[in-house]
Amino acid sequence: MAPSPIPKLPPSKNLTEAPLSIFYYAMLALMGLIFYGWIGSILIMKLDPINALYFTIITVATVGYGDITPVGAFQKFFSLTLAIGGVGLTAYVFSLSVSVVTMTFQEIASGSKIRKMLSSTENHFVLCGYGRVGAAVFEELKERNQKVIIVEKSRQLVEKELWEDPDILAIPGDATDENVMRYAGIERAKGVIITTGDDVNNLFITLASREIQSEIWIVTRASKKENIKRLYKSGADRVISPEISGGEDIYFAAIEPTMMKITVKHDVGSIEKEAKIILKYGCTLEDIEYHLPEFKAPLSRKIGVSQIEQLNRFMDSLKQDVNRKNSLEKIYESVSGIHSHWISGPDKKSLEKVVNELDKEGLLLGVNLEDQEIKKIAKKYGRLVEVVIKPEMLIVENHGVDDIAQEAEIIFKAGGKLEDIEYYLPGFGEPLQRKIDSSDMGDVSHFLDNLKKNASRKDALDRIYTLSGVGIHSHRVSGPDTKTLSRIEKDLEKSGFLLGVNLSKAEIKEIIQRSGRVVEMLVKHQVGEIDDKRIIIEMGGRILDSKHYLPGVRQVVTRNLNIKTKKDLENCEKELEKEDAKRSLTALYEISRHIHSHTIAAPEEKKIKQIEDKLYKKGVLLGVNLTEDEKWSIVEKENVKKFCIEK
Repeated sequence: MAPSPIPKLPPSKNLTEAPLSIFYYAMLALMGLIFYGWIGSILIMKLDPINALYFTIITVATVGYGDITPVGAFQKFFSLTLAIGGVGLTAYVFSLSVSVVTMTFQEIASGSKIRKMLSSTENHFVLCGYGRVGAAVFEELKERNQKVIIVEKSRQLVEKELWEDPDILAIPGDATDENVMRYAGIERAKGVIITTGDDVNNLFITLASREIQSEIWIVTRASKKENIKRLYKSGADRVISPEISGGEDIYFAAIEPTMMKITVKHDVGSIEKEAKIILKYGCTLEDIEYHLPEFKAPLSRKIGVSQIEQLNRFMDSLKQDVNRKNSLEKIYESVSGIHSHWISGPDKKSLEKVVNELDKEGLLLGVNLEDQEIKKIAKKYGRLVEVVIKPEMLIVENHGVDDIAQEAEIIFKAGGKLEDIEYYLPGFGEPLQRKIDSSDMGDVSHFLDNLKKNASRKDALDRIYTLSGVGIHSHRVSGPDTKTLSRIEKDLEKSGFLLGVNLSKAEIKEIIQRSGRVVEMLVKHQVGEIDDKRIIIEMGGRILDSKHYLPGVRQVVTRNLNIKTKKDLENCEKELEKEDAKRSLTALYEISRHIHSHTIAAPEEKKIKQIEDKLYKKGVLLGVNLTEDEKWSIVEKENVKKFCIEK
């Protein structure tokens, strides 16, 4: 089969569309003038046809041998018009002829130059399709100094847009044609990017590209999601759908074989040094990642630096803007100078050179490390904290409401700030958070004064503390620097409040399970009997509430008790001495068949077990942490005692 013709190259439009058409019109005008002279010479000069043509030519050419002389005014006027028209028109046709010849030579020279550039280009991308997506991908490639040859089916688009820029190499042709792709240098290319809007064409281009160059990296666009699998099967390495992604994502997919993630450690003063090493080998700094605890993914900031001018502008901005530099220094201090970059390069050898030099300079910690590996390195070299701009840490403590002032004083005295508080309530996946945002002891004093004035508010807060692992909660504490945070950590540890720093949610919940326990116990006794409550308090437990189950209507009546001391128990007994209270409570006990539950908290699981055993021996315990159905089943059965024996 005969090979397809080589695509026609620029700049054919200037030659064919403008000068040649004008040249043809000028030649027609000249022929019209000669015809006018010939007819006039026969009719006016009274010459035969041969002499008439002779007289016309020598007059138009302004030669005039004088062998034929016009006689009379009318003949002389005719000769004058013929001579004047001939001078102007002949000169115009001559100049156009020179222009056409000159531009013909230019086309030959230009086409030869472009063919030479195409044949010498290597380690480049072949971009098939220059529509909206293709143009976006080309901009990403161009920004990072990647070499590109564009293959575009629309000759008009190539001629009117792409060939206008001398730095763009573009071929008008069909990328499904094997010869066009070979002409675009696919055998010397490092990747093919297919961005046409037709998935069928994309599939054929993928097949053709894989057939020509079996090892080449192919990234293709899928206009419809259902075609993604087909394109992968046809040989594509990556398939990107513009419904989900854009030009930048296609670029990153294309550059993937020559990208790597480097993890480094240095301060702000070494930013320029690191960047210059990367840029020296033609690589691009794509982004920077800070690996902070409590974040599933690192905090990332796009950089996109591929030119030394970009780096210089950034370094100048740090010198001119003190606040910006201070903020950046605090970021680096927060992560102990440890961070990661994705870098792309023209080839793998360039990336290897960057790695070797960074390692030689003592800046490199690792290449293509996973997030967990980076966190392990961070623990070895420095201390990770939680906020980018200001140093911050998560502290986990164990204390009651009465210890709030002492804890706050320790934090404020060292120069720290209380950002928030989190309570880890049983049954909730996420902690209950309350913002504090204070570094002033006056705020805390005002808060505590309000608690003293409002007993119900204090009881509510105390109840939350108790539910949250008997006083276990966490704070985010910030400070001007990591030294301040270290001092706060030591002081809290000395006070006995501190349980840990920067713990995960799983670790905090494990501490709550280990350090305290909250359970619900279903009991049965007569109204006025408080043996169950006395046992719980004496064993070191706390009674948060009492729930009565009303059969038939299946309603639950909850009484907040918050009994934690013997004094609270005595107050409870005094309350029962009141006639109205006793009458109401008696009715509630009778309706609920003397069965109710208590939410009980204790400092450790061992205590809970001891309370459980003692209540069971006393004969009042019916069950622990029963389901709602189990509770209602017990209440609604007539012979409760028999049910318990069967259990």
